[in-house]
Amino acid sequence: MKIIIFGAGQAGYTAARRLKQNMPEAEVLIFDHDACGLYAKMRLPDYVAGKVAREKLILASGDAMRSQGIEPHLGENIERIDPAGKEIFTSAGEAYSYDILILASGAKAFVPPVKGVENVDVFTLRTMEDADRIIDRSRIVKDALVIGGGLLGLEAAWALRERGLDVTVVEFMDRLLPRQLDETESAILLEKLGGTGLHFRLGISAVNVEKGISPDSVKVTFSDGSSMDTGLLLFSAGIRSQIHPAADCGLKVNKAIIVDHRFRTSLPDIYAIGDCAEIDGRTWGLWIAAKDQGEALGDILSGKRDSFESPVYTPSLKISGVQLKDICREAAEKKQ
Repeated sequence: MKIIIFGAGQAGYTAARRLKQNMPEAEVLIFDHDACGLYAKMRLPDYVAGKVAREKLILASGDAMRSQGIEPHLGENIERIDPAGKEIFTSAGEAYSYDILILASGAKAFVPPVKGVENVDVFTLRTMEDADRIIDRSRIVKDALVIGGGLLGLEAAWALRERGLDVTVVEFMDRLLPRQLDETESAILLEKLGGTGLHFRLGISAVNVEKGISPDSVKVTFSDGSSMDTGLLLFSAGIRSQIHPAADCGLKVNKAIIVDHRFRTSLPDIYAIGDCAEIDGRTWGLWIAAKDQGEALGDILSGKRDSFESPVYTPSLKISGVQLKDICREAAEKKQ
């Protein structure tokens, strides 16, 4: 059996490893546009902060994959899928046949369509390349503006603060972590973060960006009419699933590729897992969820498991001295 996996992130690599464990005779090929292999995306803020070396982020290189019986094609993207002929076509101009195709193409950072955003340098923190760009930029500027007060936005802001930058966080909602915390909990979080040197502006959004006064700055105008110049503008406004080339070959998609509880898509012998997959209308966007789905699909395809039911995941905020569970407990005590 020949299994092709598109995506060497946590979902794709975990599926590949589990399949080789369960089905040693299977031929497993893994493709990814990124040449790094599997790396710890959840530690990218630590890398930006200078707390961990770049090489320490690598969890499975191409050589490591080969040692496990997986054939890596890193730096080679899948650009087209032919479901009828059961073939994929890559950026290297090659074609490969498959018996089973697993899509684990992940997601990309979303930059909202703010007026002028295409005319200035903006940053996101989703990939190793993103982190490298941020580090390079932080060496020549003194301040940063982070658009988005969710988990990833706060972690990115904290990383930049640890690099010595003066950091402001702007959140459209009137509180931080609006998806995870209620008003009381968020107020406690804001109080705790107030002593970290981070600055916050809540209840406003960016409506225009343009080149700033200095060559290395960007001017951002907000919905309340105010504006500020910043040396590094970083958007943390969520993610969008990578649904191409899946959508182009006729797979049913919504915000992500629609799958059932066996990760089957709408076309035979094609499966999807991780941040590119949608189960019961939901995509988790979490490292641990991608790992769980990769393991589950490996077991399902090898007959060791019937289906997948997602556990409940508890979010965490990786900022020193701040524990969401403690904040929730403190808020519960205040409400009594």
